[in-house]
Amino acid sequence: MIAITPLSTFHQWLLASPGDQTPSRTIVIHGDPCFSKDQLIEEIANYLNEYDEEGAGRWLPATSGLVLHVSENPELRQLLGMADPCPNCPPNGPCGIRKTLTALGLRGHVVFRSDVPEAKTLDLPQAFHAGIGTGVGKGVKCHLVLDPDLVQPKSMAHIVSDVFLDWCHEETHRSAGDRKNP
Repeated sequence: MIAITPLSTFHQWLLASPGDQTPSRTIVIHGDPCFSKDQLIEEIANYLNEYDEEGAGRWLPATSGLVLHVSENPELRQLLGMADPCPNCPPNGPCGIRKTLTALGLRGHVVFRSDVPEAKTLDLPQAFHAGIGTGVGKGVKCHLVLDPDLVQPKSMAHIVSDVFLDWCHEETHRSAGDRKNP
């Protein structure tokens, strides 16, 4: 049996053709104190790879290790169409991480955590923001905020994913209506 590493998953995701009929979307998780560092984003990506038919199994959990690896690797940054890092900033510093998250998010079908303040200011027009925790939502607008004291952790990935899919469905129908009634 061949083990799938996050890096090989990244390459599969990068080489998969982006969705032609639907806009590529991104999920940004804010907060997340009740999970290990990357557990929730991995669970959400797995759920969407199983249940999001339009995603065609292309959902990538951008774990902290993967984001760091991409930010430090010039070839991977180039594949994502990223500019060279700022001369005064290391690629793995806050500016480099922000640029990496933006490039991943613009490619779509990615789930990542916003655990650096700069991620709040990413320009991702197709992003769905979910907050986990009672202190979330003060510095960033979220489509959904879950209180880990009121929702079982094992249900959170399913709730975030299902609300996200409903949001996509609503956005798709709203966009179709806009095209019919300019």
